[in-house]
Amino acid sequence: MDVVALYEELQSIRAVAERTGLPFSNVRRQLLRAGVELRPSGGRPLDVDADPVADYLRGLYRRGLSLRAIKAGTGYGYAFIRARVGPELRDQQGRPRKAAGVIAEAGRGR
Repeated sequence: MDVVALYEELQSIRAVAERTGLPFSNVRRQLLRAGVELRPSGGRPLDVDADPVADYLRGLYRRGLSLRAIKAGTGYGYAFIRARVGPELRDQQGRPRKAAGVIAEAGRGR
């Protein structure tokens, strides 16, 4: 069985492993030994700037909803929401995370 030809046809190591019955690691090893340049795993990279769902979730978060409330209201998972909300996370008191760190250090007399 030609693992390289199957990889070119099926476009994924996992699909080749399922078709051949070989373990994923064996298929991957054979492809690497054959000098095949492997495709990136995990699908296409997340582009939150062009994602209308990310815009919607960021809007909810900016209006004051917590990640937990957004999860409960939308049905999206926590990791999905957090990846799309981005770096503007707040602490438990609703302050931006950077401000929370500055306030905590000020309280310690630094």
